[in-house]
Amino acid sequence: QRNLSVFQQTKILLWKNVLLKWRMKMQSFQEWILSLLFLPLLFIACSFMLLVHYPEMPHSHLGHLDDPAFNTTNVTVTFTPVTATTRHIMSKVASSSLMTGIRLEELADEKAMEKAWMADHETIGVVFKDNFSYHLRFPTTHVVIPNEVFGYIDGCYEFSLMHCESPRYWYKGFLSLQSSIDAAIIEMVTNHSVWEEMKSIGGVRMKSQSVVFAVSLEYSYFMVVIVMCFFPFMYFLSMNVTREKKKLKVLMKTMGLQDIAFWLSWSLLYSLYVLVFSCLLTAVVLHEPFYTSSFSAVSLLLFLYGLACIHLVFMLCSLLRTSKLVSSVGFLIIFIFGVLSLAVLIEDVPEPLKWFLGLICPFAFNTAIAEIFHLEKYGIGFSFSTLMEEGYFLFSTYILLVFDSVLYMLLALYFDKILPGKYGIPDPPLFCLKASYWMRSRRGSGRDAPTAPAHPEELLGDDVEPVPPEFLGKEAIRLHNIKKVYKKKDKKTEALRGLSLTIYEGQITALLGHSGAGKTTLLNVLSGLSFPSEGSATIHSYSLSESGDREEIRGTIGICPQFNTQFEVLTVKENLKTFAEIKGIKSRDVEREVQNILELLDINNIQDTQAEKLSGGQKRKLSIGIAMLGNPQVLLLDEPTAGLDPLSRHQVWSLLREQRAGRVILFSTQFMDEADILADRKAFISHGRLKCVGSSLFLKKKWGICYHLRIHVSESCDLENVTSLVKGYIPNATFSGHSQYELRYKLPLENVNKFPDLFSGLDGCSEQGIINYGVSMTTLEDVFLRLEGEAAADQDEPVPGEAWAGAAPRSPEEARPGSLLLSDTGKAAVQGLALWRQQVCAMARVHFLKLKSSVKNLRSILLLYVVFLLPLVLQLCVIAGWQSVSAWQLSPARYFLPLGRKSYMETTALLLYNRTGAGIDDFIHVLQSQDLTVEMAKEENITEELNHNGAIEVSRQGVLILFPCSSQSYRFTVLCHLEAINCFPVLVNVISNALLRTLNSSGHIQIWSHPFFSLFSPQYWDYFMAFYMIYMLLLFPGFPPHFAMGYTQDCKAGARAQLRISGLFPSAYWCGQALVDIPLCWILLFSMFGLNFAMTNNTSGRASTFFLLVMGTLGYGMSLVLLIYLISFNSRKGWSCNLWSFILILVSTWLGNALQGLQAIMDYSIHHNASIYTLSLLVPVYPLMDLYCVFFFLFLQIFMREVEPFDVASNSNVLVAVFA
Repeated sequence: QRNLSVFQQTKILLWKNVLLKWRMKMQSFQEWILSLLFLPLLFIACSFMLLVHYPEMPHSHLGHLDDPAFNTTNVTVTFTPVTATTRHIMSKVASSSLMTGIRLEELADEKAMEKAWMADHETIGVVFKDNFSYHLRFPTTHVVIPNEVFGYIDGCYEFSLMHCESPRYWYKGFLSLQSSIDAAIIEMVTNHSVWEEMKSIGGVRMKSQSVVFAVSLEYSYFMVVIVMCFFPFMYFLSMNVTREKKKLKVLMKTMGLQDIAFWLSWSLLYSLYVLVFSCLLTAVVLHEPFYTSSFSAVSLLLFLYGLACIHLVFMLCSLLRTSKLVSSVGFLIIFIFGVLSLAVLIEDVPEPLKWFLGLICPFAFNTAIAEIFHLEKYGIGFSFSTLMEEGYFLFSTYILLVFDSVLYMLLALYFDKILPGKYGIPDPPLFCLKASYWMRSRRGSGRDAPTAPAHPEELLGDDVEPVPPEFLGKEAIRLHNIKKVYKKKDKKTEALRGLSLTIYEGQITALLGHSGAGKTTLLNVLSGLSFPSEGSATIHSYSLSESGDREEIRGTIGICPQFNTQFEVLTVKENLKTFAEIKGIKSRDVEREVQNILELLDINNIQDTQAEKLSGGQKRKLSIGIAMLGNPQVLLLDEPTAGLDPLSRHQVWSLLREQRAGRVILFSTQFMDEADILADRKAFISHGRLKCVGSSLFLKKKWGICYHLRIHVSESCDLENVTSLVKGYIPNATFSGHSQYELRYKLPLENVNKFPDLFSGLDGCSEQGIINYGVSMTTLEDVFLRLEGEAAADQDEPVPGEAWAGAAPRSPEEARPGSLLLSDTGKAAVQGLALWRQQVCAMARVHFLKLKSSVKNLRSILLLYVVFLLPLVLQLCVIAGWQSVSAWQLSPARYFLPLGRKSYMETTALLLYNRTGAGIDDFIHVLQSQDLTVEMAKEENITEELNHNGAIEVSRQGVLILFPCSSQSYRFTVLCHLEAINCFPVLVNVISNALLRTLNSSGHIQIWSHPFFSLFSPQYWDYFMAFYMIYMLLLFPGFPPHFAMGYTQDCKAGARAQLRISGLFPSAYWCGQALVDIPLCWILLFSMFGLNFAMTNNTSGRASTFFLLVMGTLGYGMSLVLLIYLISFNSRKGWSCNLWSFILILVSTWLGNALQGLQAIMDYSIHHNASIYTLSLLVPVYPLMDLYCVFFFLFLQIFMREVEPFDVASNSNVLVAVFA
């Protein structure tokens, strides 16, 4: 009795997966080593983050703007555009403000201003947009990065130091110039001077809590790395799942496998993988960036993300067919959405959009990582205790990742049903909305069958033999008008063309026909591996067209398809045990059932042998055993004895005959003798149509049963005399053909009584050249040939006496197979060196054509080149993006709450402290007119305030009537936090607009901070050039394995041995390969070097330097190709070129790092060291590693402007590298 339990199937499949991982040790090693490589990579990403721990800072008075904090003497201030208004404003600034003593310079446009800054890096620029709006352009060293998305904090490493200049807005002249320009604009518009109020503005750096500072973009490297950490698991999982899903999963499904059990078995195994790896990742990240967070909380977040990634692979495997496509799409999803999630670092993404994009797990995960960074910044950390408070969003991320995992699993199950692939029956897209899917009726086999003819093959008339009376009522399988059409683009192939057949219980039925007749297609339709295009089919009255009936059918059939059905790494016994439990055999009965099958098929002696080590015949017996597990009522066998030896074939025949009673056995075969001996009924199929059905005797009688006379004759025999002799005894005899020294005749069955006289006549005619003769009956193969129209093939030969004589060889020596010798063909036209050159050219041409036609290798080379170009493209995009966003408006709306809003982003109300001793309603009113929410301070010591982004302290000075509604002149002090980096210029702007509006002007002053930054600065490009030089040298060893490992491919295909037998010189083989591979390697190297040189603006150097570089590059390319030849020769049937490419990249990377470590330990000079020479000569990958170190140290000198770039001709290490 079968018990199709999800638990039992999941348990056995999990056990199978564990064995698979354990026995595929190399794949498991690669999977884990690739995953573990992310740990040092993540550690390096953490080290790139300059996390500065700022302690709690007390408040500090900065003085007033008229203090000599910024020396304006001989400072050049440029401005553009030049108009009467701008000239008036700037002349006021130069003569009557805090900036007295500056030199003014008028420029035509911003490009001229940038050129002036390039000539003098102390130049300051002012760009007017209109009379009330302007940009201040300071050198990047004089101002903070105004773009707040970088998360910058304007601070010193030690605030107590005398040279500490934080905030730089105060000490580097920005506020002085801003207040001077604002005062000049106000005076120009209102004819009222506010110089006193502006220059007397005081500054206070408020108390700041302890924070961990890091530029937000520095988090991006860490986030991109950590979001990719689980990709190695995803890659190898996709390989395993797609391999099983291609054939085995559909076959297991025909045995009753529940889809959820298949996916759960892989999910549980990789859940353990993810759990272990999550703990390792957590140990790394808690060391530096998440040092205040909880181990359990972070590891749970990583675990849920890893599990979601695993289930994402399941969904992709259900949608896509190949593992490469699955892994490629998975990589793109992880990478693209991982990078897209970096937006949360620089923008306040709306919550609905966060939840929507959170349906893609990498976005949800990286959003949570960004939130953890925010908690770490204030020392809170992420733990379960803060989950519902500060970490509420992280709690929602937990829920979202769990939801993603469940969603991906459900989608995998859904797509698995509607897109089963090549094998399997697809369900309609809305199958889950039908009531019949959820409430399937379990009807018995005694229900009425669909309306169809009782014996549909009777339509063939007398070509079908009537079944014996005892089989009437035992119809088990009914096929009616079955059609199967395969569509590919515009082409249609009809595999079955209206086939109708009835198969009976208790009989063995054989399907016969030529290759491509439709036998396998018919068996696939019956087994549920395929769905008919038209027609109906029932098995024990269950219809194959009904989903619920198919579930019932799967519990009654055993299938042995044309392909073998075992798991290669499992033993014979383990395979039988796995499939037995999948079929629902109770666990306590599995061992007995397995032993029974082992004995029936006589495979006890190989029960502990892995399936991959079995011969083809042994694998076939195992497939038959799997089909017979569970005592199925219907056996569908597709060429079950293909590849079996005669003894094993007879064992299988005996077994099937013993199992015939009470069962339906339907098999296909190409062996006519097998069908003749084993099958009770034979059904001949030709081109998708049923030709005839019946027993052997019926078919032989129907399709020309007779006797065949074969006469062996000598060379002197006369064909016409022998034919006359035969016809003299049996007039109805017909000549059927001849071959060398043999004549064939057909003798009718009704003339059997004349055979003795014929034999006596033949015995007495030995003098006519008759040597011997024999008689045989018609075989089933003759029937097959007759049906296929091939029996007349031999009759097409000429038969006149002259032709016969001419066709026969004159002597036995002429018919000898070895009579034509290779030595008779003549000698080779070329020899010696000419032959060698010809072979070299031929091998070069063949290798070139192979590379040209190898789309896979070309795609891999292109992919690596894209990987090389990717940082360059990203660099250009980032720099161009920086150019577009570097101008930052200093607007109060970024810090202070607009009127009428209760909460908005990270804004607060503007704190106002009144120290005038009187009401300041007039000032509050002008602040509110700027759309600012004002909150009055209730405590006197507002410098300790931590809940507001900034504050203004208002005091009274003198009796000058400035505000019409008051009799006092105000003095202002601005108070700001370190984290509100633009707070000081924003509050000065607020005060300027308040003064402007108090003087009855409707204008509004706007200001932007736009630091100078040149995209074409040689310093930046030299830095990038040095980086790319190192990056190229580390990446390039991965290129040659994709085009220089032709030897391994030739060995696998057997071509190398054939070439050797054909007389190819070994040196000609390798030289021919090198003629193509080495120039291709040089082209790649020089193109990459060319891009490096194209990026730098300073490539001056002596000709000898470039000559050495070119020669070193040529030598490196040649040596690297020869190294690949050595590897391919020693691993002829080993690892793939992709793996060797990865290994060489890894070796070159660690070799470069080890070289730096060795240098640090030994404390030697890079210019003179014997070990450098030794390594260059002995380690093939090393020579350009030496150049790498030369260029690395040279770069430091370039960056410090100590030497000219590439002026290194005297460096002996370069000479050694070139020679090596």
